[in-house]
Order: sequence, then structure tokens, then C-alpha cells
Amino acid sequence: MSGTRVALVTGCGKPDGMGQAIARRLAGQGLAVVVTDLQPAGVPNARQEERSAGWGGVHALAAEITDAGGDALAVLGDVSDPADATAMVAAAVDRHGRLDVLVNNAAAPQGPDRADVADVPIEVFDRVLAVNLRGPWLMSQAAVPVMRAQRSGRIVNISSMAGLTAAPFSGAYSASKAGVIGMTRALAMDLGPWGITVNALCPGLVATSRAFLSAAPDVDEAELMAQRGRNIPVGRAGQAEDIAAAVAFLGSPDAGYITGQAIPIDGGGLSPFPLRRPEPALEATR
Repeated sequence: MSGTRVALVTGCGKPDGMGQAIARRLAGQGLAVVVTDLQPAGVPNARQEERSAGWGGVHALAAEITDAGGDALAVLGDVSDPADATAMVAAAVDRHGRLDVLVNNAAAPQGPDRADVADVPIEVFDRVLAVNLRGPWLMSQAAVPVMRAQRSGRIVNISSMAGLTAAPFSGAYSASKAGVIGMTRALAMDLGPWGITVNALCPGLVATSRAFLSAAPDVDEAELMAQRGRNIPVGRAGQAEDIAAAVAFLGSPDAGYITGQAIPIDGGGLSPFPLRRPEPALEATR
């Protein structure tokens, strides 16, 4: 059995997504990583199709990590399918003999689910719940026997602020992400005695292509994101690396006394009120 700690991260196919940032961060800290997605570049929403053009997805990500001196393996699979979930965990264990960190990051692409409750097709609702909630359950179910045998493990679920607060036109998404929080708390109770912690991160606005549903070419993404960020106390939108940093801590041995938590990562939250900002710093004078 390898002495290197091993992480499996789902939903790593997007070139600018949280999954790839999490995998890179963990690999940079010396963990061997297994990066997965349903298909190499994930399942894009309309705007992500253009962003992902020419990108090799999880295979390219694994190659980049390996070329930088890390240890990475790319595996394809559907987190909502029991056989695939078992196979993805098995791939990590077969290669390394252990699994220390499971990051349930994969999420269903947005689109028809972002509508009024009367207009969301039931098959769309079912798919959102299948990927966002059934997926983390199945991946955890596959990983837990390995972690229990080790008497240690870290499960980090990526929920959302939509699971904690109200959001319009997000019934299916909010239900799935609130379910992840409930599951996190219950699993933390079940697994704590084996040295396994389970926590959920709840990102707010994060500047990835997932934040844009429109495929309109005239959208200035940078300006729109900066505008949104001005309504956040810290004055900016989150970055994928912000989420990766939190995952890295919760996945570390140092986080052994934190479990069952749903932790907002939202820069202080959106504010409906004007926010004061400091004056620009004056250039140092000689």
C-alpha cells in the first residue's frame, strides 16, 4: 500500500471549473489524484461548449499534473450509476491501495432546470437530483468501506449557497443542494467513529463559465462578473481556487475535528445595499 495520500475528485472535465482547480491544488500538495467526469470535457451548458473547444478534459488535466511531477489518473464514469461509482473508487484503490479524500464535485449542467416550477420537465428534475444528490451518495457508499478499513478518510461535498438560502428559478437545484447538506450531516454522524469526516462547502458566486447560462457572444463576462462582485462585501466574485483552498484544508489531516458542517464560501454574501469601499491606495512617493 502506498504511503502517499490519495484523492478522488469528480466533475473535473471543464477547463475553468472547480473540479480541475481542486485536483491541481491537491496534487500540488503531494496527493495522488484520480480525476473523473462523465465524458472527457464534462457535459457543458450552452456557454461552456465554446469554452471547452480544443480542451482534452480529464485526460489533459491528468497529463498536465503528471508532467508537473504529480501523480494523476483520469477515469470516466457516471456518478449517478452504482456500477460506475464503484468502478471509479476501485480505480483509485487498484492503483494506490487506498483512498483518503473523496471530493463530490460533479453537478448536472444548468439549462431547462432554471425555470419556474410549472415549467421544469420531470425528467430534468430527476436528472438534477440524480447527479447532484444520488451521485454523492453513491460515491460515498463506494468509498466508505475503504476508508473504514483505513480508520481514516475525508469526504468533501460541494453543495451551494442555493442549498442554504432562497434562489429564484432554482427549485430542482436548490432541492438537490439542500439534500447534500442533510446527507453530509447524517454521514458525519455515521462515520465519525472510524476517523472519517464529512463536510459540505457552499459556494456563492464563483467566476467560472458555469455562472453564465446565456450563449450570447456579446456578453462581456469579465465586466458582468466584476459588476456582480461589487455587491459582495469582499468586492469580488469567488474564484475556483478559493473553493480548492477550502477543499484542501478540509481534506487534510489538520481538519480532523471538523465534521458535519455546511460552510458558506461566498465572500460575505450578496448585499442589496451599497457597500463602502476604501479609496484607491496612493502610490508610494519618493
